[in-house]
Amino acid sequence: MRAATHVHIASSWLHRFAKCLASGNVAATVSCLHPHGYLRDLLVFTWTPRTLHGPRPTAAYLADTLAAAAIVHVRPDARPGLAPEYGGLSDFLPLRAVSAGFAFTCAGGAGSGYFSLVACPEVGGEWRALVVMMRLEDIRGHEEIREVGGGCGEHTLAWSGVEAQRRAAIESDPDVLIIGGGQTGLNVAARFKQMRISALVVEGNRRVGDNWRKRYPTLTLHSPKKMNSMLYQAYPRTWPVFTPRDKIADWLEQYVETQDLVVWTNARPLPHPIYDGAAKRWTVVVDRGGTPVTLHPAHIVVAAGVLGAPRVPLVRDREVFRGVSLHSSEYQGGAVFAGHRVVVVGAGNTAADLCQDLVFHGARSVTMVQRSGTWVVSSSSARRLMERMYPDELGVDVCDIMAMARPLALMRKFDKVTERQMMEQERETHRGLREAGFNIVSGKNFLLRYYETHGGFWLDVGCAELIRTGKVKVKQGVELSCFLEDSVMFTDGSYIEADTVIFAIDDSTSYEGIRDTMRCVFSDATMDQVGPVWGVDEEGELRGVYRPTGHPGLWFAAGEFYQSRAFSKQLALQIKAIELGMLDSTWASG
Repeated sequence: MRAATHVHIASSWLHRFAKCLASGNVAATVSCLHPHGYLRDLLVFTWTPRTLHGPRPTAAYLADTLAAAAIVHVRPDARPGLAPEYGGLSDFLPLRAVSAGFAFTCAGGAGSGYFSLVACPEVGGEWRALVVMMRLEDIRGHEEIREVGGGCGEHTLAWSGVEAQRRAAIESDPDVLIIGGGQTGLNVAARFKQMRISALVVEGNRRVGDNWRKRYPTLTLHSPKKMNSMLYQAYPRTWPVFTPRDKIADWLEQYVETQDLVVWTNARPLPHPIYDGAAKRWTVVVDRGGTPVTLHPAHIVVAAGVLGAPRVPLVRDREVFRGVSLHSSEYQGGAVFAGHRVVVVGAGNTAADLCQDLVFHGARSVTMVQRSGTWVVSSSSARRLMERMYPDELGVDVCDIMAMARPLALMRKFDKVTERQMMEQERETHRGLREAGFNIVSGKNFLLRYYETHGGFWLDVGCAELIRTGKVKVKQGVELSCFLEDSVMFTDGSYIEADTVIFAIDDSTSYEGIRDTMRCVFSDATMDQVGPVWGVDEEGELRGVYRPTGHPGLWFAAGEFYQSRAFSKQLALQIKAIELGMLDSTWASG
């Protein structure tokens, strides 16, 4: 398709869509969408993220919200990368789309969006939107700070003194207490700072980044560096494509300084914070290095991850085992297990990394215990996919917008259509695994599995070849039944001699859910009001994170770097709206 043609298609559709929105005509607006199209609303029509699929649900949703949204001044987005483009929506689908970004003004303030148009045979080939994503960018009069001049008091005050006053004010009376100083908590804190929401981060470890330093030494992010960028601060051009554990830990530590975040290390909330519904404030006591400090934030954001405290599955007769048994969170490298017969329970990313590390360090034998099935893709294939989503030539914020315009419900449909092609691409890797007794499952790619279950996949960086060649053996379809003195027995009655057993399952079998772990901080009465945290709802939106939880003033933030970058804005806008009186605590209760 010639460039002039797809630019004309995009501008014509956007002009029509703008007129329909401004008129408040629900039927006309819905007619701009494909009969199987999606509308993803991120705080434009309501204050809760929604994804509507199909004309009837979309029309019903807009009937109560379109007029009040008051959407006007719809126009193309001039930012680089958001101009109309023609291309495939998926690597394997023949479906081609015209996609572009746009901006608008709504009742809440400024908004942005992204659409993908496909030719619709049901209406004579007319171009309609397979997906439209619309999100609130800023509340009018309370816009995110884009930059500051640097001089203080018209250059009459020293920055150090002004910064010391700001920190003292936050430390004594923060609007928000953020529990967790990993990448999620820091992204959220950085966003809040630019949104003029004062936030104090409490991190239980001695140093920021220790949540990474304490994990196994060979840990390296399996997604390329651009996907793992922090808000406002790109990595240097010389940064490794796949970031090692210690580099990301050190990067987070310096990020606190460069973003002027207020973080207390060696600090944690004591049981049990109390919420005053009349004052709309918490009373929470923080143990700061042994000194109790009482705070009264309006909001608490739990940013301690999706998975909570490590959990070692209960296996009978563990005390009789003469070897070593440990959780993967305690694993600090394979050198100490040289010469050992090691059983690794689990078949996800962590288990694969540990098996590879153990072989390299000379373990006598390594056996991976695979309970059910695992989705495996080579790291090179995953890298190509993710670098197409986050190409070098586009800004991270633009890539995030386009990622938000791919609802999980639509990704599920793509997977059903493209499963055969994807399996063919991984045919040689999967063949070697199957021949070694490993169970390969399909039907959902690693991104969907991550969002839905947080496990059940691995991105292969070498373990598949070790399994194929027999250097890592597979025990499939069973679980540990009991320990013996120098071996472990399985539910099928078989056993393996072992000196070391490592539990490395990347899901709730080996970790508590964060909601349950937080019961030791918050009371059961509080946490019983909180709904599910993580997984997806019936519309494909993530449950319980960056949105109301069921308890006023209590929020969860979790997920990959992209999630905290993009949806920290959603969380900030909701909290800002509450503080401005645009929303009340009844809404925030979910």
